[in-house]
Amino acid sequence: MGMIIPLEDARRVHDMIRQEPVLAALRHPRSRPEDRQGRIVQFRQKAEELRTISDDIILSETRSTLLNLAQSYDHMARTLEDLPQGSEA
Repeated sequence: MGMIIPLEDARRVHDMIRQEPVLAALRHPRSRPEDRQGRIVQFRQKAEELRTISDDIILSETRSTLLNLAQSYDHMARTLEDLPQGSEA
């Protein structure tokens, strides 16, 4: 049987993830090119925040999920970085 994480921690992570419009920048990256760098920074910050939260999580399954989410945010940042800059038109 796994260890239990405090409900408050689970709610905090759940709320944090729910409030982030994760796919918005990937669905419309060319509609607001001036926001691209800001979204990249936000994705990187969110990834780091998830890694920091995972350090305090006891349940290994939850920690693994948070680390996987962090990797996804890093991947989204890389995807936005790799989009051609001149393709906004």
